[in-house]
Amino acid sequence: MWANTKIVERCLLMTTDPGDLVVDPMCGSGTTIDVCKEEKRRVIGYDIHSTRPDIIKNDARQIPLKDHSVDMVFIDSPYGDNIRYNTEPKNIGNISSESEEFYDELEKVMKESHRILKDGKVLGWLIGDQWVKKKFTPVGIKVYERLCRYFEPVDIICVSRRSQSSNTEVWQNRARRFNFYLRGFKYLIIVRKAVHKEISKKPRAIKWARYERGRGNNSGY
Repeated sequence: MWANTKIVERCLLMTTDPGDLVVDPMCGSGTTIDVCKEEKRRVIGYDIHSTRPDIIKNDARQIPLKDHSVDMVFIDSPYGDNIRYNTEPKNIGNISSESEEFYDELEKVMKESHRILKDGKVLGWLIGDQWVKKKFTPVGIKVYERLCRYFEPVDIICVSRRSQSSNTEVWQNRARRFNFYLRGFKYLIIVRKAVHKEISKKPRAIKWARYERGRGNNSGY
């Protein structure tokens, strides 16, 4: 699975402290483990198909950890059956993202992540959309909608894939010929497990730093 080291690193530095426990339930090649060790975070990496000794073989739909025991969860999940990740028959990556079954199975991972996270702690989920054979599937939006059943939204970041294999003249010609956009980004969805407390009925007060719209400049900058 594609996971940029800097993406994981930035997410860790923003949401955790040294010594915090980070879990990656779908660890793939182990990028999260490597970054956590570098940044002095404790880490547990699971995957349904372990590729190295420090990745524990486990299905992300059943995480063997106690409730409210983790400081952060980071997931770079499959976004369909476009890649053959391994030969595990129960791998979610064997299911097409055009089917609701794909999101039903990912939702089980979301529920487990919610269960193990401490109140107020964050989950980061890296995901991409799919466009194949003239059909677009908004995988990122569908995953976000499912996440919002359990978590509070914090942010959505559009992550550019500058080194992607489709960023070539061959693929640009194909895009023009068959009339589609190249998939040049993924979403980093950041959500938080709610802290249960009495909710104030007063509207949130915001002091805006407003800007005057300049002449001939519709952007306002």
